[in-house]
Amino acid sequence: ARRVNQDRGRPLSPILDECVASILSQVTLLRQISTEFSSFASSPVPRPESADLGAILEEVVEPYRAGLEPRIGIDLDIEPGLPAAWVDRTLFGRALTNVIENALHAMPGTGALTIRARLAAAGPGTPAMLRVDVTDTGIGMDAEALARIFEPYFSTKATGTGLGLTIARRNLELLGGRVEVHSERGVGTTVSLSLPAAQP
Repeated sequence: ARRVNQDRGRPLSPILDECVASILSQVTLLRQISTEFSSFASSPVPRPESADLGAILEEVVEPYRAGLEPRIGIDLDIEPGLPAAWVDRTLFGRALTNVIENALHAMPGTGALTIRARLAAAGPGTPAMLRVDVTDTGIGMDAEALARIFEPYFSTKATGTGLGLTIARRNLELLGGRVEVHSERGVGTTVSLSLPAAQP
């Protein structure tokens, strides 16, 4: 209805337009919930390959820039000379998207999202790992919430499934990586995604 009226040069009334926007928002949310349940229920088979982690990050983050700036500043900091990651692009992309969506929900007003990729420190004889830190300046979490964040269906949000971080952790573990979360109420949250580097 909105598109037809715009094509005819007759925009919808403000009240009707607001109703249509609300319906579209709910449809988007329902699609997201459906996708998360499907993803959680399925048992994906990882197909890792050697890939440029920086390029994957750019691909996932770029669509958010246009829609969020200047309300949310996005800083993508990729350490120069990173080795290739051993990664399934789809599984990692879903994990990163879930983490970013959580960060955005934690910043309903203005804020900053920093995504930093670097080579993680490794001891002698330990396989090289790459680390992606996703840091927001949102509302943060207290210790009680932090202790429960990987429980299926637990959520600090009013909407959603509570599966985002559960799926992210499962996807990273399927790739031989891990997820860690550090948060402080009123300060923000950092979610760290670790991945193995591709063997030379």
